[in-house]
Amino acid sequence: MALEIQTGSASTNLKTTQRQLLLWIALALAVALGLLSQFYPLADAQDRVRALPLNGLNYSGQDLEIPEAMRALFGKAKVLKRGYQVGGQRVILWVVDGTHNRHAVHDPLYCLRGDGWQIKGQQVFPVEGGEANLIRVEKNGRQAESLIWFSDGHQRHASAIRYWWQTTLRRLSLGRSGSEPVLITLQPVGGATVDWLQFTDQFSSLFNL
Repeated sequence: MALEIQTGSASTNLKTTQRQLLLWIALALAVALGLLSQFYPLADAQDRVRALPLNGLNYSGQDLEIPEAMRALFGKAKVLKRGYQVGGQRVILWVVDGTHNRHAVHDPLYCLRGDGWQIKGQQVFPVEGGEANLIRVEKNGRQAESLIWFSDGHQRHASAIRYWWQTTLRRLSLGRSGSEPVLITLQPVGGATVDWLQFTDQFSSLFNL
């Protein structure tokens, strides 16, 4: 019986050692590929961002200045800020391309809470090619809402974890896994509410981004 126990213990230790070795090998490969990606320039999403029309049949827009303090926070990330009027509804559009600074793209809920907003509700909102997250918040009695999603030009989702996985896989594969996803945020001007169904119908070009 003692021999059986010792044999079983040795087998367990061997399996544990093998698992640890595999983990170290995987970590070493990830680090090596991560370092290699620093010297292998990945294509960013700017061609897609630049293709977003400023004006269309049911909408018109203008580029807006990004405050200097926010530019410092974004670092090397590429950021687009525009004001759009879509069928009489006014919104601010933010597009963040974190190809050159992935840390500039955070979980939107985390950012809202960090800015003092309380999350009052959120719901899945279907958009072309996937879904967005419609978030309602409150701060000092003021209510607001945002429509938020990530897009790689083909698929759209509202998961920060999925975004992290997409960008990690893209860097490990040196860009072969797909296009860079961007974070897209829409905010009504002045705390107004928006008919999002009407908005998405009249501004369908946004969902080619």
